Amino acid sequence: MRGEVKKRGSAYSVRYDVGVDSITGKRIQKRQSGFATKREAEEALARLIAESGNRGLPDADRMTVGDWLRKWLDMHCGGLSPSTAKGYRMIVELHLIPALGHLKMAKLKPFHIQDYYTKAQASGRKDSKTSRGVGLSPRTVAQHHRVLHKALKQAMRLGLISHNPCDMVDPPRYDRSVPATISDKDVDKVLDSVRGTYLYIPVLIALATGARRGEVLGLRWSDVDLEGGTITIRRNLLRVSRQYIVKQPKTADSVRSIKLPGSIVKELRSHQVRQKEWKLAVGQAWKDSDLVCMREDGSPINPDSLSAYFTDVMERAGFEGISFHGLRHSHATILLGLNVHPKKVSERLGHSSTKLTMDTYSHVTPTMQDEVASLLDEKLFSDKRKAK
Repeated sequence: MRGEVKKRGSAYSVRYDVGVDSITGKRIQKRQSGFATKREAEEALARLIAESGNRGLPDADRMTVGDWLRKWLDMHCGGLSPSTAKGYRMIVELHLIPALGHLKMAKLKPFHIQDYYTKAQASGRKDSKTSRGVGLSPRTVAQHHRVLHKALKQAMRLGLISHNPCDMVDPPRYDRSVPATISDKDVDKVLDSVRGTYLYIPVLIALATGARRGEVLGLRWSDVDLEGGTITIRRNLLRVSRQYIVKQPKTADSVRSIKLPGSIVKELRSHQVRQKEWKLAVGQAWKDSDLVCMREDGSPINPDSLSAYFTDVMERAGFEGISFHGLRHSHATILLGLNVHPKKVSERLGHSSTKLTMDTYSHVTPTMQDEVASLLDEKLFSDKRKAK
């Protein structure tokens, strides 16, 4: 790692490599602190690395796209979550460098980028033997565009290129579709399908709160107030490179308290007793994680394994295309369909604004508009009212 950004109290600091000790072989690092925002720290880190780390990197005239992308990853990924950094590296190493890495930075043209997007949609899959040669989705290629655009924007700021060729390229368009959802009438069937498996409690919480997968799996008993009937979302469980990582939720608005239905509180009380029985049965092998959702030995649940298992169970139960993430959207859709105020739905989901909630669930709006029109007809414009 060439550098990283860390929050210390209310400010941010950066740490970056400046070379290797010729005697000990250890990395030599420098640190600067006192940055007010994360963005300010990231920009400073990029500048400091560029100023101190040009050794080993070709001059701007000779630098290839591959040279820059790898250096940009070292500068940029230190301030990202492990899962996001992993995704960026996969896009860069598996797709962008093989396609564009041989080109000199100064020779990279919009045509090269547009041509890559076309070919990627035709035959860009490389993740497995069975899918190689299959086209990438427009959504995936658009993500490649965002990563490349960000990297080249940083190169322009540092004076390595005079303009960003991505600005003159049209990324693929795609529908921002919401995952398939279940209706309120299907909730009992879904719960019956997972009852008796480790899926039951995570599914129950997701349906009752709209929490994200990592938020559900990162929930601890210390976050649960059974007397008050609330849970507080304050952490997110990830699994990166076979290691479990607990980090803060997606955004500041994602830290929130959610009121639970009384029936869910009752289920959680029973689950707490059940976990104590597991602990007695396992004995010294028990892993004391304080997690609400766990394996029977106290260990965390692998998020990807949970998703795959849930999708398989749903398909066998006749719910084609329902993912675990779809439970979050089901929660929101059901509430909006019941005329719960969008502000309240937004707060439960941890959205930054009500506008984001309504934009995401615009497919529910037509039904709500029909009800508004009916109310207006009844209260303001009815024939009976005119007769008076």
